[in-house]
Amino acid sequence: MLRYSKRLLSSLALSVALCLGTVTLAQAQATVTITGKINNPVSDSVLLELYTVPASYSGESHTVALNQNGEFTLTAPLPEAMLGELVHGPESVMLYLQPGNRLDVRADAEDMVTSAKLKGQGMQENNFLLEFERKFEEEEDYQVLPNNIHKREKEFLLFLEERREDQRKFLEKFLKNAQVSEAFKQYAQAQIDFSYALDRLTYVEVRKRVGDLPPQLSANYYDFLKQVNLNAPGALRNQAYLDFLNNYFQFKALQAKPGQADRDYYPTLYSMAKQELQGTARDMMLARILSQSIRFGYVPDTDAMYADFQKEAKHPTFVAFVNAQYKQHRRIGLGSTAPAFTLLSANGDSVSLGQFKNKMVYLGFWRTHCGICTVDQQAYKYFAQQLADKDIVLLQVSVGEDFNTWKANTAQKKLPGTQLYAPDLSARILQDYDVKNFPTYFLIAPDGTLISTNARRPGHAEGARDIAAAVDQYYKSARK
Repeated sequence: MLRYSKRLLSSLALSVALCLGTVTLAQAQATVTITGKINNPVSDSVLLELYTVPASYSGESHTVALNQNGEFTLTAPLPEAMLGELVHGPESVMLYLQPGNRLDVRADAEDMVTSAKLKGQGMQENNFLLEFERKFEEEEDYQVLPNNIHKREKEFLLFLEERREDQRKFLEKFLKNAQVSEAFKQYAQAQIDFSYALDRLTYVEVRKRVGDLPPQLSANYYDFLKQVNLNAPGALRNQAYLDFLNNYFQFKALQAKPGQADRDYYPTLYSMAKQELQGTARDMMLARILSQSIRFGYVPDTDAMYADFQKEAKHPTFVAFVNAQYKQHRRIGLGSTAPAFTLLSANGDSVSLGQFKNKMVYLGFWRTHCGICTVDQQAYKYFAQQLADKDIVLLQVSVGEDFNTWKANTAQKKLPGTQLYAPDLSARILQDYDVKNFPTYFLIAPDGTLISTNARRPGHAEGARDIAAAVDQYYKSARK
């Protein structure tokens, strides 16, 4: 039997304790703990939303119950600095959180931003955010809307420059009396710089949105864009930076092709972002563009960008995000081949999509107990008449109705086109076309590819006109 001396046992115990202490410290440094109290609570819990993937508007939610005094303690994983939103009822407060923070937040449920009082590690950074928001985001004189947007160029730029100067002085004064991390200093500076750049860039579009005439801009109005550092350190988590990048690349894409609405929109954005951004910022923006393309772009273009992203991207967060988006949404989309199907028609015969090869097909899905579907059925005859000269095959799939009842109703209504039957929501065609809502309509090109996964409804006032325009555009492009 082995025997250990007391000194050896003590040494082993100390080693184990040191190891456990190291693990505990490492774990603590990769988490954030928020304690606090909600006065006059309106619910029994608080929620912390961590925005783990910048520019994706998605994150991780952590909920904890309030005790009888309205107090709470919440600990969440936090591998890197990021924004979090502490939510109670309809109110919330934004927080800048860093690994290892132990922050105490006390606020009134009626107005969390105004009443919030902070203590603990991380209080300085978040006190700045609260004071900055109270001064620059709640005071109307500093807002573009509703009044300052109506100013002409010279006066509008003067407003932006004076606001930026006030914000810079505010930050300088704060930093003289507070110790904050270097990462947060960069974050705060990015908020000032990119708020200015964003509001200047979107001046024309916002004026249009509020009904003003487009302003007469000087020839060098957009020259400021040459001075913007798109790869500013510390900006990645800042919402003003993210919003600026979105608008900046859209602006450049439309400048390259005025009035652009064709299929190379997302590839153009992707190419520009890949060229002008670096490091994590590049991975982030490419991931955002890809996410949009996966859901709304042409599938062949999306697949090409996805393959390129797999080779180019380095940051695991954005690689995982894009892979999840691709897996979730890349089932059916613009430019993909319409899934084949064979269904029973109201005439009792089998009808397949393959029968209409080299024909334009308008494919719809509806249900009996669906108000909008009923509206569409009532408009369907007129819709078909308006499209008569376009040589479009009209296929409508009724889902979930009793077969004999459906057959009798179809005969009675004498709807145009070919009426098809799917027994229930588990039907293979619904899975293949990823149909989640009713009614849903698709437009399928003569070569079997999808040219619209959200085609206009028959009951829409512009439905037939939009479908006709899409058909004309397809044939016009095909002839080139």
